[in-house]
Amino acid sequence: MGGTTMDNELPDTAEAMERKETAHAVPAGWLVLFFGLIAWGAWYLYTYSPWSTGWTQAGQLAAAPAEVGSNIFMTILFTALPTAAAIGLWLLQRGAKKG
Repeated sequence: MGGTTMDNELPDTAEAMERKETAHAVPAGWLVLFFGLIAWGAWYLYTYSPWSTGWTQAGQLAAAPAEVGSNIFMTILFTALPTAAAIGLWLLQRGAKKG
């Protein structure tokens, strides 16, 4: 019915806007992702830090000069794929809003 009053008004008081405790626990998938990223970060820091293993980019490049072409290709590929996916998702969202 064409009234001009809002049916869903926002709360005006600070108490009404305070965060409510959630009734549900954090989903297991989020916990696995969270702790998995922490574990991966610790492994990555240990594996690719000169203080722990002595690994350096210069040392790896000197040890395998034949792989430089494939490394450049993989770097471009791993940069282009997410960019293409992001552009594709943006285009899909843009098309969904119009349609």
